[in-house]
Amino acid sequence: MRFNSQSLLLVFGSMMVAVWALPLIARNLQGEKWILEEYEKTVTAADKNVFKAKLKDVQLGPLLSTEGLHNNGIYSMKGKYKGKSGDDIVLKVLKSVDDEAYAEVKALKGIGEYVDSGMFTVKGKEAPVIIMLKVPGSVLSDTPEYKKAKTDEKEKMKEEAIDLMCKEVAEVGKSKGILHNDNRIENIHVTMSGNTVVSAKLTDWGAYELYTMDKSASEAEIIAFCKKHWTHVDWFVQADFE
Repeated sequence: MRFNSQSLLLVFGSMMVAVWALPLIARNLQGEKWILEEYEKTVTAADKNVFKAKLKDVQLGPLLSTEGLHNNGIYSMKGKYKGKSGDDIVLKVLKSVDDEAYAEVKALKGIGEYVDSGMFTVKGKEAPVIIMLKVPGSVLSDTPEYKKAKTDEKEKMKEEAIDLMCKEVAEVGKSKGILHNDNRIENIHVTMSGNTVVSAKLTDWGAYELYTMDKSASEAEIIAFCKKHWTHVDWFVQADFE
C-alpha cells in the first residue's frame, strides 16, 4: 500500500487529535489509577450559586499578594467577619466566575477552610471574591532564614519543606479525596525553627492541578507521586541567581 504526503499528514493529524482527546490525567499524570478526574469536573448546578450574593461588612486590610494567574490579589482583613477575626482570614479577588472559581470554593469547603464568597467592590470595581482561613507561615523563599542561607543550606530547606509538603498532600488526599498537585514553592507556607523547616501547609486551591482521588490509595503511593513531580530543582527561586 502506498501513501502520499497528504495521506500521511491526515493520519498523523488524526493521531494527534486522538492523543489530545485522552483525559488530562492520562497525559500529564501518567495514568495513576487512584487519580480520578479534574476537580472542576465535579462542579454541579448547586455549586454555581456561591457568587450570587453581594457581600457586606467586609473590611479590607493591606494587600498581601499581588495579581496572580487567576486572581487580582489577596488581601488581609480587619475587624471580624462571620465570627472570624480579621487576623485569621484573607480575601482573594478572582478574575472571573467560571468552573475553576466554583471548584476552588468547593475544594475550600471540602478541606474546611472556606468562610464566604460572593461579589464585592475592590478598587471601585465589583468582582467575585472568596474569603478563606489564613494559612499560617510564609513562602520559604520569603523567610529571613532562607534569604541569609548559603546555597547548600537552601537546598536542605527545600528538601525538608517538600518532605513535609508531600506528607500534607497525602494526609489531605486520604482524608478528603482531593489531590493538590500545584505545589510550586509559592503555594506552600512553611514554619521555621532556626534553619529547619518544621511544617509545610498547602495554599491555593484553585482548580489548576487539582484532582479527585481514591482515598484507598496508600500514603506511600501519594508521597512517592508528589516527590516524583516536585523536587528542589522544581522549586526555582529567581532571587538565588541574581
